[in-house]
This record gives sequence, structure tokens and C-alpha cells, in this order.
Amino acid sequence: MTKFNKEDFTWDGMYLMYRGRHTNSINMDVAHPKCHPSWKGLPKPEFIARFKYGYKPYKAWINFLVKNVYVEQYLDLADEIHPKPAMRALGYGGK
Repeated sequence: MTKFNKEDFTWDGMYLMYRGRHTNSINMDVAHPKCHPSWKGLPKPEFIARFKYGYKPYKAWINFLVKNVYVEQYLDLADEIHPKPAMRALGYGGK
């Protein structure tokens, strides 16, 4: 199991992604062989959540994930159910 690293999160105003390595990660050049050369050898970014409208608590999500959850644990649960219910199931009680 791999702990989240705060520096490996990226936020573009709508999407929260995780670019850190974990036990299930694959390199971008394996996932997308025609990727830009700058991506070669780097892990494929993992989708964490989309904050489309209204309040965007991405910093609270990052802090919760870093302190309480393993990468694989969250990704498995978020694949099974939507990211917001996954966070609630893990104990996040934000807005």
C-alpha cells in the first residue's frame, strides 16, 4: 500500500489528478505509446475527482487523502462507486 504524497496532486480548476507512483501504476508510455516524449517514464495520472460547479473543496480532499487513505484503497473504492460516495465511505465529512 502506498500513501498519497501531497506534491503529486495536480488541480486545473476542475479536475483533481494524482501523478505519483503506486503499486498499480503504469507508465504513460505503456498506457499511451504515442504520448509526448516528456511523459516517457512517468506514471499515468490517476483521476481523483471532478469539481464542476459551486464550492470546490479540492484542498480539503487532498489533506484528507494524504492523512487517512492509501492510494490503492481510494482508487479501488472510487472505481467501484463514484468519488464523492467513496470519500464519504472512507470517513470524509466535508461539505
